[in-house]
Amino acid sequence: MLELKNVTRDFINNKKEQVAALTDINLKVEEGEFLSIVGPSGSGKSTLLFIIGALLNPSGGEVLLRDKDIYDTTPSYRADLRLQEIGFVFQTFNLIPYLSALDNVAVPAMLTMKSRKKATDRATELLQRFGLGARLDHNFSELSVGERQRVALCRSVINNPGIILADEPTGNLDPAMTREVMSLFKELNSSGHTVIIVTHEEEVAAYARKVLHLQNGKFTNGTYN
Repeated sequence: MLELKNVTRDFINNKKEQVAALTDINLKVEEGEFLSIVGPSGSGKSTLLFIIGALLNPSGGEVLLRDKDIYDTTPSYRADLRLQEIGFVFQTFNLIPYLSALDNVAVPAMLTMKSRKKATDRATELLQRFGLGARLDHNFSELSVGERQRVALCRSVINNPGIILADEPTGNLDPAMTREVMSLFKELNSSGHTVIIVTHEEEVAAYARKVLHLQNGKFTNGTYN
């Protein structure tokens, strides 16, 4: 379903030097897979996730979704992918601080359903499912870190995307909340979503069915199929 072929990504550092963030990445992810990519800070994990999520152009190689290179398309095509087919849970949540939990979750659905009522009904259903039924009208500052993470997770799945990507989804959580959030990812995977998370924590990575290790922009054990 998703395949990366010889993907590279280079950056220019403060010294005007070219630095390789990713080198010759080859990866196949089948539909319904639960994959963790684990590695230390600076290993290229987030860069890789952003490339998979149609948010960052690779310097070279191909990113194929159902055999179509997503970067050989228009920006509007990739925007539609992110809206309808790829849900992203950001490390910093990226919630809109002046909106309620309900409205934060409903916004992506309003763009696809074209109906505020349908969008808010769906958002309410998700927030209740994830234990936030009493927090619908609370804004960012009124939510705990764990609640913010769950709101971000609800927002990522409101349009029922086939792929859910999460960047360090437990980085700000205590052990009990980590277990709760990872259980939600397992539940989503069991319901048919393909889930890919990046993390520096081996304990978190172990929730996935497959764990890959990234070091200095390369998979440490070669190509993964």
